[in-house]
Amino acid sequence: MKLRTRLTLAFIMVVLLAVATLAVAVGWATRTFFHGYLDEVAWKRQQVWADFFTAYYRDRGDWTGVQELFNTPWHGGRGQGMVRGQGMGRGQGLGWGRTGLERVILADSSSLVVADTYGLRLGERLSEQELAQGTAIIVNGQRVGTLWLTTTTPPGVLSQEDLFTRSVTVAIILAGIAVLILAGLAGFFLARRIAGPLSKLTKAVHRLDAGGWEQRLVLTGDEEIVQLVTAFNDMAARLEKYEAMRRNLVADVAHELRTPLTVLRGQLESLQAGALEAKPEVIMSLHDEILRLSRLVHDLQELSLAEAKKLPLHQETFNLVEAVQKVLNFFQVEAEGKNITLTLNAEGQEIQVKGDRDRLTQVLINLLGNALRYTPPQGQVGVTIKEKSGEVSVSVADTGPGIAAADLPYVFERFYRPDKSRSRAQGGAGLGLAIAKGFVEAHGGRIWVESQPGQGTRFTFTIPVTRHIIPS
Repeated sequence: MKLRTRLTLAFIMVVLLAVATLAVAVGWATRTFFHGYLDEVAWKRQQVWADFFTAYYRDRGDWTGVQELFNTPWHGGRGQGMVRGQGMGRGQGLGWGRTGLERVILADSSSLVVADTYGLRLGERLSEQELAQGTAIIVNGQRVGTLWLTTTTPPGVLSQEDLFTRSVTVAIILAGIAVLILAGLAGFFLARRIAGPLSKLTKAVHRLDAGGWEQRLVLTGDEEIVQLVTAFNDMAARLEKYEAMRRNLVADVAHELRTPLTVLRGQLESLQAGALEAKPEVIMSLHDEILRLSRLVHDLQELSLAEAKKLPLHQETFNLVEAVQKVLNFFQVEAEGKNITLTLNAEGQEIQVKGDRDRLTQVLINLLGNALRYTPPQGQVGVTIKEKSGEVSVSVADTGPGIAAADLPYVFERFYRPDKSRSRAQGGAGLGLAIAKGFVEAHGGRIWVESQPGQGTRFTFTIPVTRHIIPS
């Protein structure tokens, strides 16, 4: 069953239950209050009759001729003169009751019936129960009679209570049917409003699963639907990006492997054909290409572990300033050969950090190697170490050509080279910055780049510090 149908049926069932509950409650309350109202009206009516007969007895002194009151023809409703005299003036007569079916029975002090609207019980005595339910006629402190009032309904004729209850029930049923129809329509449109975007989203997901990475949705509606569509579009954009990265990765890895493999194949075929002698320099060249392949495979493995958050770290506490100085000493000869000045600016002689010394050293090597590679002669490469707010930052700045603003968001992606023509000639697989980013983030730190064309580049990374600086 479709979601739209289930939502519509669920909406109708909830409304049906609410209408049924309301109908039962309204029916019960109506019957209860209406019966109470009828009882109150009957009691007041009985009091009116009691007052009338009290006045009659007070005027006559007995019940003589009281039956004649009911034998007098009735010419209208309440307010028509049923009796003149005997204490009642014009306009003070009594009607026959609520429906013309009201029966009045009057008994004297001995419980003998002396008046009956229908004249059927004249001369009979009222039972104890009837006497208890009747209203006493009191004159001068003595009970001179008993009034018993009842309403009778002929066979086949509904009582006033039944007529009212039936009309209320019919009204509730009709109202319930109308509400159910409206609820069904409202449920249908509401379900379509909810299920419609979900159906479109489902189709888009299927197309995305089939390789349609360009799938995007433009839907308007409730806030939750808009958020869902926005999340889907973001996911689709990321998947499209990851798919492009995967394809580029395969192409880049194939390209990086092709060069050393081509060299190895060419030299080995030359050796096999006898065109090339197995001299030490030839063997060394083959060995260098194998080392290059090994480094590439190792870097890819390290990068994959870092991106999967599974990079093993051999944690130890060490002096970061000392580690940076060793890396600078390692590059000192290369810097002097290019006439580049290397400097270190630290806030103290010792800044203790906890981390993997080898991997953080690799980060420094990658950053300094890039800085020296792109810095021209007479240039400068400086390393700055600062501690602030529980973390230490290391910046590597150069006076090289800088990086274009369009390339800055991509410098930490694997195999990315802002200047491909120069980078290929200068060596490197384009993995150094991606590896540096993975290693830094594995330590809970951050890394970023600041650069403007013609003004040099500054790479900065941070890691948590375990102990404050020991001043020099």
